[in-house]
Amino acid sequence: MVVVNVTLPEAIFQFLLINWKLFFAIIPPIKWGGGKPAFIVALTLIGVITGVVGEVAELIGCVLSLDP
Repeated sequence: MVVVNVTLPEAIFQFLLINWKLFFAIIPPIKWGGGKPAFIVALTLIGVITGVVGEVAELIGCVLSLDP
């Protein structure tokens, strides 16, 4: 039996990151298609996240009346 000691901050951090882990779990294994599908899906997900972060940053800038 393996006993793992997890501190409260570690548990909270893992709980908060579970959405990212599940989001990126849709990337196929690199053994499929020589890794090309994995690369394309990963690149697409990175683009989606970049777009979301950009939109949120723009929204926060608009709410705070910052110049672009």
